Amino acid sequence: MGLLIGIVFVKLIFGKKDVTFDYLPNDRVLKTLRTKQRVFSDNAYQFFYNQNIDTSVVESFLKEGDVNFSQSQQRQKPCNFYQIEKDIENKSYAIFVRNCDTLVTVEKAYKLSGK
Repeated sequence: MGLLIGIVFVKLIFGKKDVTFDYLPNDRVLKTLRTKQRVFSDNAYQFFYNQNIDTSVVESFLKEGDVNFSQSQQRQKPCNFYQIEKDIENKSYAIFVRNCDTLVTVEKAYKLSGK
């Protein structure tokens, strides 16, 4: 009974706040990328234009995407590179982003083959 009251109490306190618990590696990377200013390379912008995809979809990549760590370069200096994948309208896409100190650059975007 006490556990149930405690759960309700915590839900009431933290339910109204914009609190996230980003402890998993995928969540930490995406949160870091979301907090920085974003720019697009010409290559990425052209891909979105050709596919008739609004560039605002990048926000959904950074909220709900999956970081493909095997295709990422996490220990590069001065900037890390991450491949983030997401399904949009039953098609799989990926973006490749460069993460520097204060700026995130969407370097390229492409459709994943075979999916």
